[in-house]
Amino acid sequence: MSGVATWLLACGAAEGGDKLFQPAEEPGEVKDVPPETTTAPLETVMVPPLTPPESETMFPSMLVTPPPGQSTGTGCKPANGVSGSPTTISEAIILLNTLPRPTTLACFLEALDRPLTLYMTSSRSSLQPAVGGARSPRTFVLRDNFEMSIVFEGIANNTLEFGFRPVEQSRSIKAEVAFPVTKDVSETSLFDRVQVTERTTKCGACHIAEDHEDFPGFPLGVFVSDAIGPLDFEEVTLASMMAENASCDPAAEPYRCELLSALFDHGDVVRGVLKGPR
Repeated sequence: MSGVATWLLACGAAEGGDKLFQPAEEPGEVKDVPPETTTAPLETVMVPPLTPPESETMFPSMLVTPPPGQSTGTGCKPANGVSGSPTTISEAIILLNTLPRPTTLACFLEALDRPLTLYMTSSRSSLQPAVGGARSPRTFVLRDNFEMSIVFEGIANNTLEFGFRPVEQSRSIKAEVAFPVTKDVSETSLFDRVQVTERTTKCGACHIAEDHEDFPGFPLGVFVSDAIGPLDFEEVTLASMMAENASCDPAAEPYRCELLSALFDHGDVVRGVLKGPR
């Protein structure tokens, strides 16, 4: 390479150093050529706003509804592979045991898939009396033959009651869980709070013909008693409870407002029918 470079330099010297690397034409001799096409100005395209599908219920949430089984970012949602739509006591236990600890009642309610089917009564005749009357009714979350109930005020406002009708619609398995939950609930410990004797629970004070029976998935058996039907004149409407939620003052009633929000601010709700004995 050094020899080639020497030869090129020598050739250049022969032509004259001032002629090396000169432009092919004198500056200014190459004329500008205008482009053959022109660029059209950008047009403004108006995109119509997205319109969500109309709710199939009469009482849509006031907030943007998250996907099924998800909440608005509190962490109170089913874990992967866990159903947010329990239809049995065992499925509800699994959901409860996979939520953040200590698990509050509001967190459990928020984690349930929407829409929620609710029935509300001002009845004071139960272990969960509606001491607040129509403003804080006993509220049932209904899924097939599975019923869960809460109250917003009173000594039972930290409890969740289960009722499952396995075969006969006139009888149901009943149990209760107290919140906050700090350790796993199981089918063997589920009746600890309500059990009175080997064959009876506190539920038997109102629900007659209670008995202890074997049941799949419950090693120690279950307690079954007659179901009681609701009284129509004690039913509380969804519209009135939506209004209670909207007007609830967290500074004055933080716990009651938290429960109301957990039910009504995370997706649609529909009115259900609480089954009577039949």
